[in-house]
Amino acid sequence: MKKVLLVILDGWGLSPIAEGNATFLAKTPNLDYLYKNYPKTSLSASGLSVGITPGEPGNSEVGHLNIGSGRVVWENLPRIDQAIDSGEFFQNRNLKKFATDLKNSDGALHLIGLCSTGGIHSHLSHLYALLEFAEKENIKNVYLHLITDGRDTAPKVALEDVVQINNHLKKLENGKIASVIGRFYAMDRDKHNERTQAAYNLWTLGKGRKFLSAEAAIKNGYLEGKDDENLEASVIDEKGIIKPEDGLAFFNFRSDRMRQILSVFEDESFSGFSREKLSNLKILTMTSYQNNQKSPEIFPPLNLSNTLPDVIETAGLSQFHTAETEKFAHVTYFFNGGDEKVHQKEKQVIVPSPRVESYDYAPEMSAKEVKNKVVEALKNDYQFILVNFANGDMVGHTGRLPAAIKACEEVDRCLFDIMSAASGAGYVAIITADHGNCEMMKNLRTGEIDKEHTSNPVPLVFADFSKSPFLPQNGVGINKNELLQYSSQEPTGILADIAPTILAILNISNPKEMTGKDLQDLI
Repeated sequence: MKKVLLVILDGWGLSPIAEGNATFLAKTPNLDYLYKNYPKTSLSASGLSVGITPGEPGNSEVGHLNIGSGRVVWENLPRIDQAIDSGEFFQNRNLKKFATDLKNSDGALHLIGLCSTGGIHSHLSHLYALLEFAEKENIKNVYLHLITDGRDTAPKVALEDVVQINNHLKKLENGKIASVIGRFYAMDRDKHNERTQAAYNLWTLGKGRKFLSAEAAIKNGYLEGKDDENLEASVIDEKGIIKPEDGLAFFNFRSDRMRQILSVFEDESFSGFSREKLSNLKILTMTSYQNNQKSPEIFPPLNLSNTLPDVIETAGLSQFHTAETEKFAHVTYFFNGGDEKVHQKEKQVIVPSPRVESYDYAPEMSAKEVKNKVVEALKNDYQFILVNFANGDMVGHTGRLPAAIKACEEVDRCLFDIMSAASGAGYVAIITADHGNCEMMKNLRTGEIDKEHTSNPVPLVFADFSKSPFLPQNGVGINKNELLQYSSQEPTGILADIAPTILAILNISNPKEMTGKDLQDLI
């Protein structure tokens, strides 16, 4: 039986434009050799191809869900949008009960979430729907705690968003902006408890700079050289702190960056920092943020059965999943369809991400340590190995092109050792990405830094080392013109095609739930 190695280069898309393209500008002789000497194609990784709205850039959560499940997974954004448009949202059982309990306790409603039209973690239209619901339910005291984006949007758009929010609030009888803070603090997911504490203390104690308006707070941050992502804790309305008996509605629909802050409110054993516990809080989340969540959600998770890890387990095969902290949830929870279970004969290895303020200070991240884990796993003869390299996405989000180039080059160096070991062990290697990012780090229309994900296709290389060994030192790689030509080709598949392709290599039948196709005949 053949063995498969799946390498996901996070945030590594294909762009036919050289300017601002870290993947093109970087020296990547090992990936160039793979491109030149093995079958390749490109995959669509955005919009309807991955179950999100047309034209919407892909992201790591969506990408890994689609890759691991072998089907297009309709994501929370279009699911919530559809419920709002149909009116089903306003009749949601958990939402109605939340409102009833809140009115019975005479508490205030606090709406907490990312103030963004990026559509990756949240959307302003969902905030507006909650405000409309609160007015229909005659909830009088409604406070907005805005988390500014600047990462899945342009770096400085919060002012425009706040103007839009205020215009919306003028049409309603309820709703005041109580606080503003950047997602760097409020949405940390890497156990930087001091960042999470800044958000918690802002919302519960009113600790932060005092401003008369959200606009003033944002403008002050810009004057200090900060982007939306890094805006410090700002108090707008001191009456809007969270008190006992109040209700908290978290409106982010993506889970990974809300787990940490939610645990501070609902986990009695939380010990990341000392805090005064608030009694009788009513908490509601837009979606389920974690398996053991105590609080109800408006939209429960979809049951995705027979994912790639499930099918591999059923076949009695061994598997190995690894990534550094920033992407570990993606190669486990998301890759397995939103389930945190560990399968029989599955080993999961997490490599700590470097603790730096921004990854442009350490563009290599922990790639070398991740590489070492993969090389070790290849020696242990696992039938399926999954690895994610976070560098392209995480350093791409800094907007620093020189750092992103270094990040790509570090990943390429790691590919040499991994592919050499995989070749020696007779693996079939599939190299791909979950979405684009670092291939487009400059807005060519405005000249501004581009930190966002892209809608570009992603590469897919199919290297059967049992037929053709990996010998880059003896071969020629793709040249830059050929790379641009490859990057301009129309995709021949989607991310959901990867799992059926892997099962075909392993000689395992596709479960009926998988709707993707085997790509081997197309490349």
